[in-house]
Amino acid sequence: MGYSAAFGKEEDMAKRSYKFTDKKHTRQGIISSLLGVAALALLAAGLVTAYGMAEGTGPTTALMGFLSMVFSVIGFVLGARGFQEEEVYYLFSKIGIGLNGLLFVVWVLIFVAGM
Repeated sequence: MGYSAAFGKEEDMAKRSYKFTDKKHTRQGIISSLLGVAALALLAAGLVTAYGMAEGTGPTTALMGFLSMVFSVIGFVLGARGFQEEEVYYLFSKIGIGLNGLLFVVWVLIFVAGM
């Protein structure tokens, strides 16, 4: 049982493993995640604006809602397309699909509740 002053026990050092790879995150997955965050921000801003106004909400609120829905659909498609790439990390594609799918379900519920 050896001991190295810089790294601790030699056995602990042998258990560590480092992965050196050329894998990168998918571009579509990153864009999908960013569109999901933008769609979430637009949805939140639209809801705050709509509930803050006493009278009609106006075209700005409608534009925020419409853009949020469009961003979530495009983000979902881009996240799904990110899974077609090989030898890449799929983290952002998974995040983008989950976030954009959830936002789309929220939009469907908002429309159904408004009918």
